[in-house]
Amino acid sequence: MNTLSLREGSSRQHAPAKFLAATIAALFLAFSPVAMAQEPAAAPAETTEVAPVDGAVDALGDVDTSIPGLTETATAEEAAPVETAAEGEAVEGEGFEAFSIEHLWTDGDIVARTTLVIMVLMSIGSWYIVVVKFLDQNKLFDNAKKLGEFWEASSVDDGLNQLGAKNAFRDIADSAVQVAQSGDTGLMGRISRTNRMSHKVVQAVEGINNRLSNGMSFLATVGAVSPFIGLFGTVYGIVNALIAIGISGQASIDKVAGPVGEALYMTAIGLFVAVPAVIFYNLLGRRNKTLQDTARHFAVDVEQLLISSTTKA
Repeated sequence: MNTLSLREGSSRQHAPAKFLAATIAALFLAFSPVAMAQEPAAAPAETTEVAPVDGAVDALGDVDTSIPGLTETATAEEAAPVETAAEGEAVEGEGFEAFSIEHLWTDGDIVARTTLVIMVLMSIGSWYIVVVKFLDQNKLFDNAKKLGEFWEASSVDDGLNQLGAKNAFRDIADSAVQVAQSGDTGLMGRISRTNRMSHKVVQAVEGINNRLSNGMSFLATVGAVSPFIGLFGTVYGIVNALIAIGISGQASIDKVAGPVGEALYMTAIGLFVAVPAVIFYNLLGRRNKTLQDTARHFAVDVEQLLISSTTKA
């Protein structure tokens, strides 16, 4: 009897411990899959509610996909990349618009707009002069081709007719002929005919040189000044951009890149205006030198021809 009572008492003492251990194990097996399926919290928080787990754990401990909390989380995670991509496309589109010249004009102040207008007018004026000068030079080259017919003529008058009435080089021959045929009296008669002829011929040559040099100073000015005007617009735009960024307190790359990119447009426009002006200034200058040499040589030959003719007469 005593033995039985001791064993029965021992089993009764260990029964609560076994029951408690079995309960803890059951709760661990029940809640561990749900905790693993959910995202870890950023910081520990007090939670009083637990997602329902009825029917969530099967015999193998797998998670049931019909749990409401898990379904909503997965749906939100799948939709998040789409929204992020849409936002990225919107930001990218806004970034490209911020770098446009139209945005530079609409957001610029009076100084930026005036600088841009000046460079545009300089570019238009440069291209106008380039076109006009090329046409005028081609016309003078065509007139110079007829100089050979002048020297093949039998007389000075026939040579002038070969040149034509609108030939630019005819003014040189006409001025020399007028002095050779004139009988000046008074103070002008005291100057030798040779000197007076040389002076008239030089004046005619200078007239051609002035015609060739028209517009060249404008091209030289544009080529030298427009890069600095563009640089001024760039510096002014960057200063305004930095001031605006400092006031707003947002110094991120997207806030800095837009205004600075707009300002750099000024330098690009200045170079776009300057480079063609410099190139065509040098090209037109070489063509002018060829025509000026042709006019000078023709003037010297005509002068020697009329001086020798007058001496023989």
